[in-house]
Amino acid sequence: MSEPSDADLRAVLVALVRRAGGTVDIPNTELYDAMMTNHGMRAGQFVLEAVPDGIRLRIVPETDG
Repeated sequence: MSEPSDADLRAVLVALVRRAGGTVDIPNTELYDAMMTNHGMRAGQFVLEAVPDGIRLRIVPETDG
């Protein structure tokens, strides 16, 4: 699994929002920060792995280079 599908991401978001009590507030500045870099849109920051009991979604730190 190299890139999460839309269905994978929706499922992960549903699980995380439920885990957080049903509501997650994220300010626009935090969303913008997560989506953009000084050089444009972020790319390839997620690593999706199959694990025995589901999936693991990791964020790979951005490297300058």
